[in-house]
Amino acid sequence: MPALTPPPRARRFARPGVYVGIVTVLLLISALAIEEARSFEAGFHAKRFAALSEGLAHSVESTEARIMAERLQPIFSELAAADDIGALETRARRDPLIDAIYLWDRDDLVFPPPAIEADLGALRREACMRVDPGATGDAVKVAAAHVRCYRSENPQLALFALSESVEMLLDQEQLLVASDHLSSVPGLHRRSLTQARLLGLDVRLLAGVRLQEARARHAEGRSALAQNWVVDLAKDIARLDGPELDRVLDLTNFPIPQDLRAYGGPGPELPDEAEELVRRAHRRRDAWRELEGESIATPNTPGPGEFPRVIVDPLDDPPWLVFVSRLGVGELYGAVQVDQTELVREVLVGARSPHLSIREANGRVLAGSRDELLLEVPFPRLLPHLRVGLSTAAIAGDSASTGTLVRRFGPFAAAICIGLAALWALIRNDRQQELLLERQRDFVARVSHELKTPLAGIRLMAENLEIGAYRDEAQREAFAGRIVQEADRLTARVNEVIRAATRPEDAVPVETDVDAMVAELVTAWKPRLQAVGAELILELSPVGRVTLMPVLMRDALNNLLDNALKYRKGDVGGQIWLRARRQGRVVVFEVEDDGLGVPASLRKSIFERFRRVEGGGRGKAGGHGLGLSFVAETARLHGGKVVCVEGVAGGAKFILRIRGRK
Repeated sequence: MPALTPPPRARRFARPGVYVGIVTVLLLISALAIEEARSFEAGFHAKRFAALSEGLAHSVESTEARIMAERLQPIFSELAAADDIGALETRARRDPLIDAIYLWDRDDLVFPPPAIEADLGALRREACMRVDPGATGDAVKVAAAHVRCYRSENPQLALFALSESVEMLLDQEQLLVASDHLSSVPGLHRRSLTQARLLGLDVRLLAGVRLQEARARHAEGRSALAQNWVVDLAKDIARLDGPELDRVLDLTNFPIPQDLRAYGGPGPELPDEAEELVRRAHRRRDAWRELEGESIATPNTPGPGEFPRVIVDPLDDPPWLVFVSRLGVGELYGAVQVDQTELVREVLVGARSPHLSIREANGRVLAGSRDELLLEVPFPRLLPHLRVGLSTAAIAGDSASTGTLVRRFGPFAAAICIGLAALWALIRNDRQQELLLERQRDFVARVSHELKTPLAGIRLMAENLEIGAYRDEAQREAFAGRIVQEADRLTARVNEVIRAATRPEDAVPVETDVDAMVAELVTAWKPRLQAVGAELILELSPVGRVTLMPVLMRDALNNLLDNALKYRKGDVGGQIWLRARRQGRVVVFEVEDDGLGVPASLRKSIFERFRRVEGGGRGKAGGHGLGLSFVAETARLHGGKVVCVEGVAGGAKFILRIRGRK
């Protein structure tokens, strides 16, 4: 009989041209995607930047228009028709944004009016201010002489006389007398500074008397009261108009801070609220000084309903801001001074974004976010010297850009993924084919050897019989018996190959008495096991009738028992357990032995076709790596599976689960 020829060894790469083609296509798609990504990124960022810039500019312009329409324009409208501008200013300055109101008749500043300045020389020459030469130097007598001025119809003279008297009494520590004098005219010196103009008083003279009264209270031991009066005076000063501020604002530098420290305060600083009012007062005075001598009636001054002209003093920090407009009535021009800090706050609140900031041209942040800038736009009208910045955090995790990128590059990504999947599948398939062909080659080699061996034995025995090369009848029968054994062995190998080539799917499921089937197996296997000294241990629970493929199940269990028998640790002995039980519709069979076992790394792959576990003591067992693959296929056809785990004493345990059909 000619030897079987094994199949040629498979090449490691069966389709190199296909691989190269797929890789080339993937590289081209990747290059195209990279180029497209660069182009798209540049275009996307440019469009996104332009859209953000436009949106930010629109937001700022809308906020400016809202502030103008709701806060500034109504003041200009009322200023044109107001009979009492002082009352209008008092009402307007309740708005934290507004600092001052100004009104011109062409080039003449109409409001605020000039401050009242007392002629101290003329007041000293008044008759009631003259004292007896003998009383000179005696503060009590001098003050008593000045009492006549307190009842003067001239409030300026009365206030001056009171100031002169109290100053001398305090210098000579005549505290009680000074208090009596101060108490004698309470309705005069305790008026607010903003009422000084209505009373015809010099605001500086009135502020001086209030400081004197604080000194008197401190000398009496009422320092806390003295501190409160000084702080109230500073706030009162900060509420004045520009002309009066020019007369009295320097008192907030001296002596007010020094008096506060002398009265036991925490230091020369005013409380935060008062300090902020004073700072705004300084800007109001500086603006008035600048505007007092400026010609407002210019051709470029906007008219009613237009956005006013902005005058900014960049030297102050923060600068003062004044908005100027023609009022549309004769030659009247109006101006509204606003506080930049409050205006910046309102712009940020109106924009409603935590990523905005207001910055100077040099980059200094005045308010808002201090993060790195993405872009900035100038204020169009309200704050032309400042910029509105948007930080990079505004677009961090931008879902819109992410969605756009996904839609844009989704097809490229899908194509690359499909190509990679196809390449992986081809490589995996080729490797599996290579492995399968390798196993088939080994299988053919083993089958060829095992077929040639019995054939050679049969030929030898037959030739001896043919030529009569036997001594007696017993030897002839031995030759004939050997021929039968070798023929049976040859038939078994042929049947094994035929069974590997058949399709187990063609088996027909029938209702089967599983307990009877197992009993038949036990009857068939006990003699074989006893012949080699192996012990079969049964742990069987009633299973009953189940619809299955009986032929396949018998062969599967036969294969498992045959493996347990073949892979014993010695030529004789050993134990094999056969178990069967039912769990609902699932039937579980277990075959366990204490033999050579299966390495953990191979407990899954042994169910593949032509897979055998090689190693010491295993080669003599024979087999072609088909039995366990047949068991796995049988389990699959019954809706179950088979697994291998470690058995007793390092042996193997096979668990076969099948699902009986209805």
